[in-house]
Amino acid sequence: MWEDKYSVGIPSLDEQHKRFFGIADNIIDMLERKEFNEAKLSELLEQLVTHGLIHFRTEEAYFDKFNYPSAPVHIETHKSYNRKINNYVQVLKDRTTDVKTLAEEVAGFAIYWLSDHILLMDKLYTVFLTDRGVK
Repeated sequence: MWEDKYSVGIPSLDEQHKRFFGIADNIIDMLERKEFNEAKLSELLEQLVTHGLIHFRTEEAYFDKFNYPSAPVHIETHKSYNRKINNYVQVLKDRTTDVKTLAEEVAGFAIYWLSDHILLMDKLYTVFLTDRGVK
């Protein structure tokens, strides 16, 4: 769930972060409703993949444009996220996968990764990017 503490002070990036949390919240809702649907989980995983690509491209374009010194480390965390989410996509394709268990794992990963990444990584670029006029 999005909280103001996750704001990086750049509205366009905050909106993208809110979208990430919204997708994770949809997975949690699916679990709470006990609707462990493979098709729905697949759709939500695809949203995590697609939105990740869009968001990471946005951040990385700013890093390139302004020569952000911590870009290599930050980009590696993006790659790690992509590997993990793409692995979940592959696991879901295995017909023996327990959808409920996988949904729980995906939800936990998404919420933990997002909150940790924003608070520990993204917050570091706030001043750097806002000083360069990014809004």
